[in-house]
Amino acid sequence: MKYYYNIPFDTKVLIEKQKHSLCEIKESVQMHINLIIKTHFKEYRYNNTFGCFIWNQDYSTVTSISKWFDELASSIQCSIENNETRINKVEVKLGLEEAEVFARFKDQPLRLKHKLTIEIRGIIKHLNEPFEHFEYLFFSPLSIA
Repeated sequence: MKYYYNIPFDTKVLIEKQKHSLCEIKESVQMHINLIIKTHFKEYRYNNTFGCFIWNQDYSTVTSISKWFDELASSIQCSIENNETRINKVEVKLGLEEAEVFARFKDQPLRLKHKLTIEIRGIIKHLNEPFEHFEYLFFSPLSIA
């Protein structure tokens, strides 16, 4: 079985010439998809298509939630298909729910209003096995006009 490096890559281990931690293909694909979703377009200078559309829409007013969902799902699917070649037959499903999360940051209340659930399914090419990945992102504010 082939093993892959974990993300994030620990440069201290590299400098000290120690062995970096490894993982199997499913974990590696999950970590890479997580990185794709949490990266802005054009943030990675060697590939402007690496990333996700969602960060362009942060703190914006959404006029149609269904149109926003369709654009977001399409963006995530295209990014994964273009940048994660170890899986195919990618399907993306989104869910949005109200999230009442209260915490304190520097003695100020913090309230997160919307929870976006991202479900990604596909087939790992090398193993011909099903693949599932779930991400949860919190947004505040996400205004729906």
